[in-house]
Amino acid sequence: MKIQIQSEIDTQILLNGVAQMPLNELEYFVQELNALITRKKTNNKTYRERSLLTKINQTVLPKNKIERYISLHHKLESETLTESEHSEFMDLVAQDEEQRNQRVKYMIELAQLRNITLSQLMQTLGLNPIANG
Repeated sequence: MKIQIQSEIDTQILLNGVAQMPLNELEYFVQELNALITRKKTNNKTYRERSLLTKINQTVLPKNKIERYISLHHKLESETLTESEHSEFMDLVAQDEEQRNQRVKYMIELAQLRNITLSQLMQTLGLNPIANG
């Protein structure tokens, strides 16, 4: 099926034409349309920056897990951690590490997008590196 598109598109006419397409052609059309939307969004610098900032803010442990992590860390320091708590603590450490690594990847991409260093980006965002002690 062929649809001729003019410079001014009557959306209803376009939708009516698309509605007449066989299912396999319609699925292909939607797939290509989604790919086009994704390309346009990716090429849109402002959109990509917002998307990366959202992802950076989402790559942290939930509050309840952070609180549990801190509680278990205190027990570890005071040497009162049970075996099951140690296992739980190590799971939280792994989750936190995975989140932090993903956040750094997003920050690197955002820094590259803004053409600044990671340190400059962190300063701009008000983030301070946490020293490992």
